[in-house]
Amino acid sequence: MWLNQVRRRGGARIVRAALCGTVLLVTAACHGLLDVSDPTLVRDGDVANAAGANARRLNLVLQFAWYPGLILDVAAFTDERTVDYYDPTDPNYHSDLMSGLDRRDSTWLHGVAMTNNQDLHLTGLDLIFVASSPALVAMRMYGDSAVKDEYLAQIFALRAFTLVQMAEDLCPGFPINDVSDDNRPLYSGPYSRDSTLKYALAQLDSAFAHGHDSTDFINLARVVKGRALLDLGRYAEAATAVTDVPTDFTYTTDPAFGNQFYWFDQGVGEREGGNGLPFVSANDPRVPTVFFKTRYSNDADSLYDQTKYPTTDIPTVMASGTEARLIEAEAALHEPNPTKAFDILNALRVTVGLTDLSAPTSLADQVDTLYKERAFWLYLTGRRLGDMRRLVLNYQRDPETVFPTGPYPLGGVYGHLTAIPFTREIQGQLNPHITTGCSGD
Repeated sequence: MWLNQVRRRGGARIVRAALCGTVLLVTAACHGLLDVSDPTLVRDGDVANAAGANARRLNLVLQFAWYPGLILDVAAFTDERTVDYYDPTDPNYHSDLMSGLDRRDSTWLHGVAMTNNQDLHLTGLDLIFVASSPALVAMRMYGDSAVKDEYLAQIFALRAFTLVQMAEDLCPGFPINDVSDDNRPLYSGPYSRDSTLKYALAQLDSAFAHGHDSTDFINLARVVKGRALLDLGRYAEAATAVTDVPTDFTYTTDPAFGNQFYWFDQGVGEREGGNGLPFVSANDPRVPTVFFKTRYSNDADSLYDQTKYPTTDIPTVMASGTEARLIEAEAALHEPNPTKAFDILNALRVTVGLTDLSAPTSLADQVDTLYKERAFWLYLTGRRLGDMRRLVLNYQRDPETVFPTGPYPLGGVYGHLTAIPFTREIQGQLNPHITTGCSGD
């Protein structure tokens, strides 16, 4: 999906970033960390040292150059982004057609998935997770003793981050493939949302066991833990997990490779499918927008683009102190202490010049307000699908009141998917233990 888009836009810098994030050899070459006699081949012996172990770690870090593309999958599947045709003779210019992730009617969606191999969201997350295992092995065996524990904490935290993203985005039954210590494939059985979140929590235990002095890696692990516990409905534990995260903390993708948002022709969602939030008309400083163009299929409909990431050299936020505070606010609603929850929300709002909110009387309305705040604070960070699914799974909301529904802007109607699907025909070829597909419900 992403390289096809980049080729069409001629994004040489992004192509380089993507390629550098795909294999250890190229990543190492990009950073100048390895010096091997044959530049087309990396042998185990070439990385059997501290520099090689660090190259493995950096390869994992740079895999997250793909993360903005995964975020855009989430954005297209939910209400964050909308799309349009640029060239009606070329259906590949329809971003959602390329990804198969727009929640259009299921017959259309599965037809695209079957013909265009659109399991790319699962594949992207799978590639990141698989890259973490060689990094883990190499760092344990060869890592510089001065930094080994801190880098192990980072690797475990990034493994957990990837697992939580899988749990939040993918429909149940997906694989979590891996490689063994001797680089042999390990094929998993199918995982559910909750089993994946518990797997992530185990990885985070290891991150905390190794992390001592690196506050960035520990705070990353704390936010990921809070996120996982929130999904599991363990609200008090989630709040405890993030208590020590400073509000001004951020952990981002590698700044050297920025983000890919600039290269994707999508507009900011505006009440997408009736249930969507007014990301444009709210004129909210947390979702800055600029006029983009009129919709091809309806010239009376103006599309706006986001300016949160106005250029490609701005890194993407993966975890933040703001998210930590939002986790605490949700936990406070379950104490129940709505006053505390809204004090937290208002303390955040004042930092961007927004007026205070008053706590509604009912829990349902309090949750609605909180989740709107989450949507604006965490716009284009990959959290929106996890939030919408949590409203359905944890708060028993009807999906048709949460997800976009009704007529689809480019024809047809929205379907009933509540998670990103995968197909047995594709995953079964890669993993013999995956014998059924997933409809996304």
